[in-house]
Amino acid sequence: MLKVMDETVKGLEFNFELSDIQRGILASAIKQEWFDLLQKLMEQEVRLLNIRLLNTPGNDPTGILANHAIAKGAGMFYAGLMQRLEILLQIENSKASTVGSLENPEVPPYLEELTETAE
Repeated sequence: MLKVMDETVKGLEFNFELSDIQRGILASAIKQEWFDLLQKLMEQEVRLLNIRLLNTPGNDPTGILANHAIAKGAGMFYAGLMQRLEILLQIENSKASTVGSLENPEVPPYLEELTETAE
């Protein structure tokens, strides 16, 4: 289960789309306590990589650049993953809401991007 699929990671497969069932599974997983623990572990790893960058000897410019690239990449991966999960959760919450249906005809909640006014 925790095996990295080299062909998709190295080939950078961008055509992966989640099915409705998969989105529902992820949305329910995000709301569980184990996900909070996993998120804390991931944040700690990003912090440790930044600390490693800060502790790189100043006389090693190649090491500084390498550690910077690693720390930056890990931070970007974490931020991108959390942003994607947040959007997924907003969509699933909107789908699960009965607001705007015949049973509950109130104004449906819209994503922030759709409610912002242009200035």
